[in-house]
Amino acid sequence: MTINNNDRIIIEKMIKYCDDINRLMAQYGRDFQRYNSDISFQYSCGMCLIQIGELAGRVSEETVKNNPNIAWRAIKAMRNIHAHDYDNVDYSIVWASLENDIPELRENLFEILDDEELEK
Repeated sequence: MTINNNDRIIIEKMIKYCDDINRLMAQYGRDFQRYNSDISFQYSCGMCLIQIGELAGRVSEETVKNNPNIAWRAIKAMRNIHAHDYDNVDYSIVWASLENDIPELRENLFEILDDEELEK
């Protein structure tokens, strides 16, 4: 499916934040105990999650509909928790998302861009 230029730009930014999370994870040794006790690590990853969620909310309905394999609502919900209910963040859930969901999201976002390139 071809996506509009605005969605392409948004998806590229989302990928950048996924890459930022990956760099942070590598920098801090992919260590949950360190994440759980290091506020800098938590806040850094949390800001990336907020940005990813904010951008996900800007993707067109058409692109969202055409890519049901991406958990768009869950991405925005994670953003809302970090932005508005940060006292109740469950760091073990966030860690699982950082370890598993973010790499999968990155892959799925690249697939959207790759599909667009194949259609040209």
